[in-house]
Order: sequence, then structure tokens, then C-alpha cells
Amino acid sequence: MTFLQLILRDIQTSIPKLVFVACVGGISNAAILATINAAAQAADDIDGSLVRTFAFFLVFLFLFIKAQLYVTTTIIAEIEAIIHRLRIRLLENIRHSELLVIERLGRARFVAAISGDAVVLTQAGTALGFSAQAPILIVFVGIYIAYLSLVAFVLSVVIIGAAVTMFYIRSQRLTAQKAVAAEQERQLFDRLADFLDGFKEVRLNADRSADLFDDAVDVSRQATNSKIMNQSETFRSALWSQSYLYLLLGAVVFVTPQFSKTLGSASLTEVTTALLYVIGACFGLVQSIPVLLNANAAAGRMDELDTALHAAAASSEADTPPALQRFDKIEMRNIRFHYVEKSSDTGFQIGPIDFTLRSGEIVFITGGNGSGKSTFLKVLAGLYPPDSGDITIDGMPVNDETRNLYRSLMSAIFFDYHLFHRLYGLPEQDPDEVGRLLAMFGLADKTGLSHGEFSTLDLSGGQRRRLALIVSLLEKRPIILLDEWTAEQDPGFRRKFYDELLPEMKRAGATIVVITHDDRYLDELHLPARRIRMDEGRIVDEREISG
Repeated sequence: MTFLQLILRDIQTSIPKLVFVACVGGISNAAILATINAAAQAADDIDGSLVRTFAFFLVFLFLFIKAQLYVTTTIIAEIEAIIHRLRIRLLENIRHSELLVIERLGRARFVAAISGDAVVLTQAGTALGFSAQAPILIVFVGIYIAYLSLVAFVLSVVIIGAAVTMFYIRSQRLTAQKAVAAEQERQLFDRLADFLDGFKEVRLNADRSADLFDDAVDVSRQATNSKIMNQSETFRSALWSQSYLYLLLGAVVFVTPQFSKTLGSASLTEVTTALLYVIGACFGLVQSIPVLLNANAAAGRMDELDTALHAAAASSEADTPPALQRFDKIEMRNIRFHYVEKSSDTGFQIGPIDFTLRSGEIVFITGGNGSGKSTFLKVLAGLYPPDSGDITIDGMPVNDETRNLYRSLMSAIFFDYHLFHRLYGLPEQDPDEVGRLLAMFGLADKTGLSHGEFSTLDLSGGQRRRLALIVSLLEKRPIILLDEWTAEQDPGFRRKFYDELLPEMKRAGATIVVITHDDRYLDELHLPARRIRMDEGRIVDEREISG
């Protein structure tokens, strides 16, 4: 989709009205030129023609200013409104998409669309406003030139037509080059994310740091070379176009008098003045074309992302169902799931798995790294739909129509969890309950909650996980899923989790599934639970913990 197609598809202002006002602006601009030429010829007249001409000049100037303001401000406002609707549509589709789709598309594409591509469209607003009026100005000034000299008009059409054709052919090639440069910049963003998100790992391994840096330098060099080629080609096209326009001016001055014996010096001056108008408008168009080409590429990327997300969101349940408050039993039968990493040929899989979760029980999942524990937890949570097998809740199949209803049972803290500043989706909380939980988790003097927002999230890793668990408890959902929650807790609070917090959550009626490596604490556990061990994506052992 091009930038213009995007505008025409989503514009809400009357297009006929916009075109009419743009025509008024073009006509009034040409009329200003005509009145100036007429005034120059009538400068020595002692009758009232000069005064009348000046009056017409003021009228046309007023119409030109009003038309320019209306067209430019309307287009800018429409573009900003379209960008806003695009952003909202992207966010809407993101929240209704599935985790696999988001992981496959990658964070860089979303950041580029919401920030970078949107900025490009904003910058193109003014250029589009000018580009919409410049052709109209050129047409009406062209009519004026034809009135003055048919030969000059024909020369203008031939030379400008050749310039436009040449620039269009070059622009087609530039569009492909810009797409390559944009993709390389997204790759560079991925390398920057590696530096920032993996900073600890980078600082700990000098070889990794050097290799990542060399890779980032190589990607940056490729992006730089692509942009240099792109900008150079753009400048070369603009230079040739400007040369054609200067050729036009020279042809009219030197050639036209040879074919039009009736064209006097006064008429030649009028034609030359009119052509300067045309050349000024053409120069403006030439300068705006690179901006509009960038906007075309940005609009295409945003539309492509929007289409991909919309297709994924359309296949899922968009409406928010009423949350389930309770359940008796979740059954997973012959579940298999396989996923291939986007950036490599490696993948991971789990299954076949048979698993039953009953209301009110505590289940611990253990196993080595890469055994499939976290993937299994995401399948259990309904974030990864299984490739085969069945999940039922109290006999109801979990599928595309019921998955959101099933997920309403879950509150989860995954290993790569995100902690929000606000309690989104939660009504106003009882301050006493919040204070009790903060005190229980040792955070009363670290942060607080006011008007649904935490006073600070500047906490240690373990404290942030405690705060995330407080949020899960405030959600009061029947099932709590915890992936290595104790990994960053100190020994004292890790002991408190097993001896105090788990019994407290169980008394509150929660069903708890915990991924853990704390074998010693499980051996000393004082409450009934179930322990399963996974290896190579399968459950290889299951036993009861009597407590």
C-alpha cells in the first residue's frame, strides 16, 4: 500500500471539497501571476485600470492564502488522525493476537511501526499538502503560458514530461533500495536490543562482546552503505530533474522567439515569469518526492504488519468473556507442541503429555534446563495452542472459541515476566489489603500503591518478583502459575515462600503450579502437593508429597 492509498482509504474529510479548495488555490496563484504581469504593463496608465488590477490582486491573494491554509492544515490533521487510528488498530490487533504471532514478528517491527514509521508519515504531511496543490498550480499556470505562447507551452510539456518520466523510473528503483535499508536498520535495532537486554552476559564474556560488536558494526556498515547509495541516487535524480527544468527555461528564452515571430519582448518576459512559477513548483515537487517515497515505504510496512496482525486476531476470540471464578478439573490428553525459532533452524518441543490439574492442589514441576518446563506452562496457560491433543476444563474443550474463557482462570508470573506500573484491569483495591500484602512480602518500606499506581518499581530482582506475586494475588484468579519465582529470592524469603506463602495461598483457595529447582525445600515441605519431573519435553516421573 502506498502513502496516497492509505490517505484515500482512511481520510474522513470530503475529498471533492479538498480538491475544489486546492483548485481555488491553484487558480488564485495563477491569477496572482497574471495580475502582476498586467500591472507591470499598465504601470504608466493614468486611468483606473491599475487600481482595478491591484484590487483583483488582493482578492486573489486572499483566496490563495485561505486555500493554502485550509488544504495544508486539513491534510496534516487528517494524516495525524490516520496515524492515530493506525496505532490504535495495531495495538488492538496486538492485544487480540497470540503469543506465537508476536514472537514470530519480533519486537523490532512493532517499535519501528509505532515510532519510526509513524514519524515518517508525520513528516510527509507537509510535503503531501504542497504536492497536492503544486500540480494544480502547474496546470493553471500552463494554461496561462499557452495563452501567451503556444510554442512555449508545447516546449514546456515535452521537457517537463521527459523530466517526470525519468524521475518516475528512477523512483521505482529507489523504492526497493529504501525497503532494503529499512530492513537493515531493523536488524541494527535487534543488535542494540542484544547489547541492552543482554548487558550482563555481554560484560561477563569478552569474546561474546567482541563478536556481537563486530556483528553490529557489520550490520551498521551495510545500513550506512545502503542509505548512502539511496541518498546519492535520490540527489542524482533531483539534479537531473532540475537540469531539465533549467533546460526548459533556456529553451523558452532562446528557442521560442525563433518559432514565434509575434512573441515580443514583453510577452517573452511574461512567459519567463510564468515559467519561473512552474519551475519553483516543480523544484518543490522534486524535493518532496524523496519524503513521499519514504512515506510510501513506511505506509507499506505498517499496512503489512497490520494485515498480519489482523489475520491472527481475526482467528482468535476478540470479545472479552466473563471470567471463570472456579473449576474442578483441567485435563490435558496426548498434548504435543513444536516451535521453531524465527532466527534459526533450531526448535523445541514437548509431548506427548497427559496431565490433570485439580482445583485447590499444588503442583511442582522440576527438571533440567531445556526439559520443556516453561513451554509446558505456556501450553497449560493457553498461550501456546497445542499442535495436537486435547485440553478440557470440566469436560469443555479448550479451542479458539473458548481459549479466552479458559485463560481467565490464570494468573502467571513467567521467568521473563513484566511488571506494570499500574494495576491495569483491577478495580480500586482495599488499602488495608494492599498494606497487609506489602508487609507480608517485606515491601512495605520499599513501595506503595496510590490511585492504582505503584510509587516506584526501582526494586531488586527478588523484590520485583514479590511485587508481581502481590499483583497476582490481588487478581484473585483460581490458578496461579509461577516459573522459577524463587530464583532471585534470598534464602530467608525462599524458606518463607515454602513455609508460609504457599500454605496461605492454598487456604485462600488458589490452585498453584510452580516450576522450581528447589529440591531441598520440596523434601522438607509441610503441606500436601504433587511433584512431576520433566525431561526432553515429557513427564517422566510423578509422585505425591504427603507433607
